[in-house]
Amino acid sequence: MPMTHTLLDPAGYRRMPWKNGGGTTAEIAVAPSAGAPGRFLWRASVADVGQSGPFSAFDGCERLIAVVEGGGMRLTIDGVATEARRGDPAVRFSGDAGVRCDLLDGPIRDFNLMVDRERARGSLEVVTAGHAVPVPAARVVLVYAVDGAVSVRRAGGTVRVPAGWTLRLDGEDGAIEADAGAWAFVARVDDRQSGSRTA
Repeated sequence: MPMTHTLLDPAGYRRMPWKNGGGTTAEIAVAPSAGAPGRFLWRASVADVGQSGPFSAFDGCERLIAVVEGGGMRLTIDGVATEARRGDPAVRFSGDAGVRCDLLDGPIRDFNLMVDRERARGSLEVVTAGHAVPVPAARVVLVYAVDGAVSVRRAGGTVRVPAGWTLRLDGEDGAIEADAGAWAFVARVDDRQSGSRTA
C-alpha cells in the first residue's frame, strides 16, 4: 500500500451516543468491515464517561482502553476488577465480556481501540515527554496527542501533532517525541493472519 499520513482535526471526529446510551463517544477513525454492514475491522475513539455503569458490548472485538483525563476508573470485567488511571498502561479485554465501570473521582475521558479479533490485532501504548519512541510501520498507526504537542519524524519530514489532534500513518514508520509536559497514545493495527500492511 502507498505510504501516507493524515492529520486529523478533533472538529472532524464523529460524535455519537454509546450503544447503551450511558455516555458519548468521539470517533477518531474507523475501518468498516467489508461485507458486514454495521461492523468494523477497527475503530479508535475518545469517550466521555460521566457516571458509573455498564459498558456496551462489542461482540467479536478485542478492546484496549486507557484514561486520558480525570481521576480514573475501576473496571470489573467478567467479575474481575482492575483499576485504570491517567498514564497507566492500556487495559485489554474482550468486547464480549460483561464490563462495569466505576469512576474513582468524577467524570473521565478515555481512549479506546477496538479491533475485529479474527482479522486484526492491535496495541495501545503511552509515550511520555523526554522519550523518543520508534514506531514500526503497520497497517495503520494513530498518534493521539494529549496535554501538549508531539512531533512525529517520518521519511517525508517531521509532523507536529497539537493536543487533541491525531496523526494517522498508513504503511509508514517513524519516531515520536513529546514536548515537555506532553504525552500521547500510539495505537497500532495490523492484520491478524499475516502481519500484512495492506489495507
